[in-house]
Amino acid sequence: MRTGGVNIRFTGELDDGFRDAFFGLFARRYLPDVGVRSGDPQVIVERFKGDEFRVFSASYDHMGVDSYKIESGVPSAYGNEAPIFFILQAAARAGAKSGRMFITDSVGVVTPNGKAVLFVGYPHTGKSTMSVLALGHGLPVLSTENTVVEVRDGRLYIVGGTEVLVYDPRVEGIYDVEVPYDEQTRSGYRIKDMGMDDERKKLLRDGVEIDMIVLLHAAFNCMEASFSRIKGRKVRKTLWYFSTALMKGLDYYEPAPLHVPMNDEISRHLREFLETASSGYSDRMFEAFGNHRAVFERVLEMSSLKG
Repeated sequence: MRTGGVNIRFTGELDDGFRDAFFGLFARRYLPDVGVRSGDPQVIVERFKGDEFRVFSASYDHMGVDSYKIESGVPSAYGNEAPIFFILQAAARAGAKSGRMFITDSVGVVTPNGKAVLFVGYPHTGKSTMSVLALGHGLPVLSTENTVVEVRDGRLYIVGGTEVLVYDPRVEGIYDVEVPYDEQTRSGYRIKDMGMDDERKKLLRDGVEIDMIVLLHAAFNCMEASFSRIKGRKVRKTLWYFSTALMKGLDYYEPAPLHVPMNDEISRHLREFLETASSGYSDRMFEAFGNHRAVFERVLEMSSLKG
């Protein structure tokens, strides 16, 4: 399996559909760009059948490969979700070794100037609504939950991302926007699968330069939008959390996420990522407060002025 550009090999007891579950809709909500593996593995996971999930062996950086032994049932939504978040953590660590940063709680949108806006924000601050508004404007959405970013020539590029969007249906009535959807969650949230979007695939294959980074604080009951520039150390401090949370296990799964080590490669690539963000985006990173639509329209206006 491949996710976020990281090759993962499953071995062990796999005759019950364990591996296939990572290609399902729920798993792809969190795992970026899931596909068939090609090339040598960066992560090897040996699986043993069991009722509870646990990682009982972990070996890091042996011949460049991270190896794990796990006990687990077949991954499933609302049932056995832990293996999915474990794989996300393992992939985030392996990706960081090669300079691919897995940015948690983020969505990437391509604006009319051909460059991307990376929205980051804590849960329930408006990221999915930004994705719906973008789709309603006919704009490509590159990532819906976790975004893969790399440094190129002093700029940040989106090169991967999750392809399943889950959003509150209220956004359609409140903002008069309609987006076709594929399924619904138990709680009535709508699910749109963008895995077959050829334009999105091409954009990610080439990579899309990030023009602006927006830390979101949006809500339905606000009227206007207010923007505050983020500069210098605060750029690094803010993006440190979003770029390290997945590999550090801050995205909780049961019984407890791993404490994975950071090696010299990871530290070097993280430093390059944060320094690039600080030097290249101190005039293009903002904290945005207010109404979703007002924030979105202001972002489009700012991107068109830059473009």
